[in-house]
Amino acid sequence: MNSMSRTIRRGLTALIAAAGVLVADGACSERPADGSRPPAGQPTAGKRLRVAGIVLKWITADKERNYARVEPLVRQAAAQGAELIVTTECFLDGYAIRDKTIPIDQWHRLAEPIPDGQYVQRLRRLARELRVWMVAGMLERDGTSTFNTAVLIDPGGDLVGRYHKQRLDHEFVRNTPGHDNPVFATPFGKVGLMICADRRQPEIARQLRHNGAELIVCPSGGMWGPQKNDHYLQSRSRENGVPIVFVHPVEFLVTAADGAILDRRFVGQEMSLPPEKIGTEADGHLIAIYDLPLDGTGPASSLPAGAM
Repeated sequence: MNSMSRTIRRGLTALIAAAGVLVADGACSERPADGSRPPAGQPTAGKRLRVAGIVLKWITADKERNYARVEPLVRQAAAQGAELIVTTECFLDGYAIRDKTIPIDQWHRLAEPIPDGQYVQRLRRLARELRVWMVAGMLERDGTSTFNTAVLIDPGGDLVGRYHKQRLDHEFVRNTPGHDNPVFATPFGKVGLMICADRRQPEIARQLRHNGAELIVCPSGGMWGPQKNDHYLQSRSRENGVPIVFVHPVEFLVTAADGAILDRRFVGQEMSLPPEKIGTEADGHLIAIYDLPLDGTGPASSLPAGAM
């Protein structure tokens, strides 16, 4: 084979290899030919954010089991290119507030100080190792007060912020409601958080949008599905012109800025799992990956007239 033939062959091989990378990535943003991830905290090229929802059943009041179950799924999501990874509401304690018989001293041990609690630290190290953004739901302790909390962690492992659930209903017996609607700046837009029943309160999403939110993330439990849940998220999106990512032990849902359903998936029927059923057919879970557009239908969407 002469030198010109060898040169042409090498060129064709390179083109085929490059095509393979693009096909493998599909709707995901472009990546370097070596398969490396984009710089930490940077949104993907092509104006899309790869979001992963960890749809996983709760183990009530068992932080170690819940963390051990989530971590490998977070790792898998990162390996699939996820840039923002979201857990359910109170994934860490397994939404232990449902069991009002838990002794108060055990209840306070289930809650963690933020940002220095043992499992919060583990989540921060995990985010730093994987170079991903994370939204994680957990029970927070501050003195003698406890909060249903969602934290936002950046790819450096730093706590960017937290949100306290406001609509508590039956949780009032032990938890303290939040009153603020913080919005956090990220490379993929300003992010607001709400939790579960907050989605039924139009003023919470409205205030988040007024504060600049371009994307709302909602870790959840409780109601799910088209009949009881999805219309709330669709309405909050449509009213405020902002997409919402909803992650629940049974459902993953993404609504567009106009209220359309962009993605919806279900796993099983139950939110919690008895420890003896771990690893059985009942232990369904899902790493739901969705490439959320950041232009037009995504966080860059403009606010509808009169929404504020």
